[in-house]
Amino acid sequence: MLNPKLYIFDIDGTLLTTDYKILPSTKKAMKLLAEGKLSAPIMLASARSPKAIDPIARELDLSPFYISLNGAFIVQNEKVLYDRPMEPSATQRVIEIGQEEGLSVNVYSRWDWFINEVNPWSTHEAKMVGWEGEVRDLSTVHEAHKILLLGEQDEILKVQRRLTEEVPSVAAHRSIPHYLEIVDASASKGQALELVSELISVGFANMVAFGDGENDLAMLKTAGFAVAMGNAHQSLKDEADFVTSSNDEDGIYRAVLKILELGGVR
Repeated sequence: MLNPKLYIFDIDGTLLTTDYKILPSTKKAMKLLAEGKLSAPIMLASARSPKAIDPIARELDLSPFYISLNGAFIVQNEKVLYDRPMEPSATQRVIEIGQEEGLSVNVYSRWDWFINEVNPWSTHEAKMVGWEGEVRDLSTVHEAHKILLLGEQDEILKVQRRLTEEVPSVAAHRSIPHYLEIVDASASKGQALELVSELISVGFANMVAFGDGENDLAMLKTAGFAVAMGNAHQSLKDEADFVTSSNDEDGIYRAVLKILELGGVR
C-alpha cells in the first residue's frame, strides 16, 4: 500500500451536489484527509475559472491551489504556475462556430469571463458560479484559456463533431450534457497533473483523483488511484479503481472512508 501524497478533486458533479451545494459529509471528508492518518495536500481541478473556484476553496478551508479552466491555468496562492491559452485564430473560429449554431458562447481569459449577450444559459451559469460575465464584442478577445458553449444536448454533440473536424488545435469535451468545454489541445487535467507532479515532487502513484465528467478522464488515468462518482460518465467508471456513490449521496465521504479502510492506495 502507498500513502497518498496529493488528493485531487473535480468540483461540479463531484465535490458539489446537483444543486451546487457542499454536503456536510463532504466537509467532514476534507477534514479527514487534511488531518487524519493519511493526510496529504488537497488540490481542486475544475473547468471553472479561478474566480469561481476561490469561494469553494474557502468554504472547504483549503489553500488556493488548483487546476482551473480544464488544465489551461494552474494557480497556487494567487501565483500563476501555468498558463496555456488557445491560438487566437482557433479562439475566433470556435466563437464563430458557436454563434453559427445558436449556442451561448462564454469566453474565459485568466480571471475574466466574457459573453456577447445575456441569455438564459449565461444567467444559469452566473447563478452557478456566483458572478456575472462581462458583455463585450467577442471578436475583440485575443487570449482565451477556455470557451464554454451552452445549449441543448443534440446541438452540443453536433458542435463537438464540427470542432473535431474543423479546429484540430483545440480539445472539446462535455462536462455535463449541456456544457461543451473547449481548450487548447495540449491542455487537460491530466497534462496539468504532470506539471504539478514536477512542481511539488509527487509521483503519480501517490496521487488520488476524484471525478465524474468526460473532462476528468485524463486526470483519472494519470493519477495512481482513481475514484469515479456514482453519477460519473461510464468511461470514468471503466477506468476507476473505485466507484463510489453519487455526488448527492455522500459519494466523497464514502470514498474517503474506503481509502482509510484500505490504509492507503494500491
